[in-house]
Amino acid sequence: MVFTRGGVDESIHGVHLAVVDADGKLIASCGDPDLVTFPRSSSKPVQALPLALAAPELPSDELAIACASHAGTPEHLTAVMRLLERSGSTVADLRCGTHPPFDAVVAAELIRTGERPTPLHHNCSGKHAGMLLSCVLNGWPKEGYTEHGHPLQVRIRELHAELGGVSLEAVEAGTDGCSVPAFALPLGAAARIFAGLARPSGEYAEALERIFGAMTEHPFLVAGPGRLDTTLMPLVPGLVAKMGAEAFYGMGLRETPRGPLGIAFKIMDGGERARAHVALAVLEALGIPLTPEMQALAPATLHNWAGREVGGVRVELPLVWA
Repeated sequence: MVFTRGGVDESIHGVHLAVVDADGKLIASCGDPDLVTFPRSSSKPVQALPLALAAPELPSDELAIACASHAGTPEHLTAVMRLLERSGSTVADLRCGTHPPFDAVVAAELIRTGERPTPLHHNCSGKHAGMLLSCVLNGWPKEGYTEHGHPLQVRIRELHAELGGVSLEAVEAGTDGCSVPAFALPLGAAARIFAGLARPSGEYAEALERIFGAMTEHPFLVAGPGRLDTTLMPLVPGLVAKMGAEAFYGMGLRETPRGPLGIAFKIMDGGERARAHVALAVLEALGIPLTPEMQALAPATLHNWAGREVGGVRVELPLVWA
């Protein structure tokens, strides 16, 4: 996709994308659907699957926060604390590190009061709280839960392979910003994971259905005020969506002219400003009508601080249909 200024192409963001049907078959692509890349936080539904399997009665808001890249609002922190308490854990047990809250209002309030952020404010604290509870419920040690060799992380890697329809050897490992393993896999495999959320089947169907329900019922907890996951999911019936760092995005669609679909795309330069534009372009290409509310998430014109129109955005998404 292209950002223009004064009629001149100023910036270009290259996109690779894969679309699979409910059976996991590739039906459309842009660029390289076999590109091996890190879904980053788009993996959180998979990372929460051991929790969903071990805690079938877990309230949906707590399951949603385990899948979240949250903004650090009071609602987010309350849900994380409830999840921590279930495993007998405290904020001190979180190994995600600390950063200021994503929500500007909360971040400003911390500065005003002189408070320092804690690991609770980290956008991944819900995922980590869920991992601690997974450990307790599965009889695994909480100590070292972020390490690659820990039983929980070994299981999560296996689930990426199973749900992605690839061999375990095809799932490569790195370390994420919150210190847990980050797993890389082909775009088509990542799309299959989201297709599995759109139409759950097999031995994990019930747990995947609960994850889908939790994320779509509590979109605010999945991200936060003004963020793409939170704003987009309520606008598209049957859509589950999860952003990942460095401009990755995954979507599962239950209602399309082609039936349930899974979509995964990666913007190669990590240009996250392009994510909403690409997401809307692929939804439209798949037969989802764009409402004015959806179009407002990705304006086609660019304005400067004085409100003057200075450029535009041109989305070029040449889908190749299988």
